[in-house]
Amino acid sequence: MKIRVTLYGTLSQQFPGYQHSQGMEVEVPDGATAKELLACLKISESQGVVVAMEGRILKADDAIREGAPAHVLQSLSGG
Repeated sequence: MKIRVTLYGTLSQQFPGYQHSQGMEVEVPDGATAKELLACLKISESQGVVVAMEGRILKADDAIREGAPAHVLQSLSGG
């Protein structure tokens, strides 16, 4: 299935030509989870990212829904 993904923070630097206003379309297996979406994007969970969809943060094992845009956000830190 195809998912429209928007990247936030410095994540877009990993994808040459990425345009935030358009996001990108990603092909994932039917029934894919948030963790599998990150794997398809080759984004490591160790980068401190979360996947949000339909106004909520998904857990790693939550299924993503075809047709709903996904937002991949980096955790922020500082002091």
